Amino acid sequence: MRKMLTGLVVVVFVLGACASSQPDWIDSGKSKEYPSSRYLTGIGTANDLEAAKDRARANLAKVFSVKVSEVTEDITRVARKRGTAGTDNINETRVERIISSRTDQVLTGVRVAETWQGSGARAYYALVVLSRLQASNNLRQEVDRLDRATRIYVKRARGEGDILRKVRSASLALDEQVARQAYQKMLRVVDRSGRGAPSPWDVAKLSSDLEQLLRRVRISPHVISDTIGSLKTSVSSALASAGFGIDDGEEAEFVLDAKLDLEDIGYQDGWYWTRGVLEITLKERASKRIRGSVRWAVKAAGSSTGDAKQRIATKVDSLLKREIKASIIKLATR
Repeated sequence: MRKMLTGLVVVVFVLGACASSQPDWIDSGKSKEYPSSRYLTGIGTANDLEAAKDRARANLAKVFSVKVSEVTEDITRVARKRGTAGTDNINETRVERIISSRTDQVLTGVRVAETWQGSGARAYYALVVLSRLQASNNLRQEVDRLDRATRIYVKRARGEGDILRKVRSASLALDEQVARQAYQKMLRVVDRSGRGAPSPWDVAKLSSDLEQLLRRVRISPHVISDTIGSLKTSVSSALASAGFGIDDGEEAEFVLDAKLDLEDIGYQDGWYWTRGVLEITLKERASKRIRGSVRWAVKAAGSSTGDAKQRIATKVDSLLKREIKASIIKLATR
């Protein structure tokens, strides 16, 4: 009789174990307890429980990472179409940095909901969940902040008397809305309706307004010293690419002084090295008031001193095209 009872206990135990078989979300990828209408979920598996949890979090984070990639691709496409690569490249970098940081903040609401270990293998499974409501509220707060900031910058751009300050405010308004586009992409993932929070601002219109303001900034490039012989061409080309108006006559409101001083530092490790400092200074033509200066250290090596200087010239040309717009806009507050 005792043996029969023991056997019955064993059978009940086995049946109980079978009853607690693997959760529904392992095969289906969906959990009845955490429905997609209320939660975003991520599933991870590994030979270690902590690794499975980490993979689950990473899989959930991919939802937002994809949206970051989509936004930066959109920005690059707009930049090529509109020919405003300087501003949009700045925005692209800013979006990647801000959204990456913001994604981390959104994911602080992620929690491990369930774990499970397979009986016949060493595989561990983890289910992590993120409340759509919590993530949505978090993102909407940031979207509201960006819209408030945009409203302030647009108002300043319209009210400023100084053309450079107009440009700076218009540029900041555009930056805020480009960043907002990324948040909207994320919010549409979180928002079950897929609508998110449409912006009251048109990014294309803000970009067009900025371009018009840039053309009103008339700058006369002036080279003070040039040891490579091509600085004037590089400065003029960079200003034109940035969208500024170029005027070598007396009607230009601003003068941009540029100088490049180089020194040969000798033969080292099989190369001839040259280094120096590139500096641009923006000033008002009429009053001679200096709005500010920006300096960059440059360095290059070549098979000869002449080759090193030629490489410096290439670096300077690329640097100016990449930095001159943002640099001049930053000087607007001076």
